[in-house]
Amino acid sequence: MARSPGTVARRADEIVDIAARLFYERGYQSVSTRSLAQAAGIQGGSLYHHFVSKEEILYRIVQYGSGEFFAGLLPHLEAPETSFSERLDRFVRGYITDAQPRRYAIAVLFRDMTHLSPEHFAELQAVRRHFQQRVQRFLADGVTAGEFAVPDAKLAGIAVLDLLKGVDAWMREPGRLSRRQVADAYAVLVLNMMGAQTMGAQPR
Repeated sequence: MARSPGTVARRADEIVDIAARLFYERGYQSVSTRSLAQAAGIQGGSLYHHFVSKEEILYRIVQYGSGEFFAGLLPHLEAPETSFSERLDRFVRGYITDAQPRRYAIAVLFRDMTHLSPEHFAELQAVRRHFQQRVQRFLADGVTAGEFAVPDAKLAGIAVLDLLKGVDAWMREPGRLSRRQVADAYAVLVLNMMGAQTMGAQPR
């Protein structure tokens, strides 16, 4: 009996999730299509019923880790009724807490996207660049408004994003601190880094 399109799509999503974990744990190049198929509980050839190549699976992972995740964070910066400090506080907390269900995909995004085809790499690099530039513009606007005190907003934006993307490289759950506690601490740290005049970050 032929499987419904919905069933096929769900199975493909399951394979992407399994691949994200394996790529995270072993690295993209160290995971063969055979080992991926075994982890998914299917025959090696069956993998190609869903994807044309291992690179396509990586592309799906990176798409999920970048497009949806980044798009979900930007609204934290776009709330003109609140201060820049409050918006940055929410952005930092949102980055760390929202990353939890996507932690494998996000880690793979930053570490392994250079293995994408040139076309896919260019597409996803554009998404990353737009996100970074939006954060940099936000910080520059905060400096203009007198809430932040950094000499170079572009450099500050790179520093903030590097700090945040590093969380899932070291964090293990369960650990000494919960993800929310880490988000609380990082929110205060980032606001201090930006010389925030309105310290809105409080543990929640």
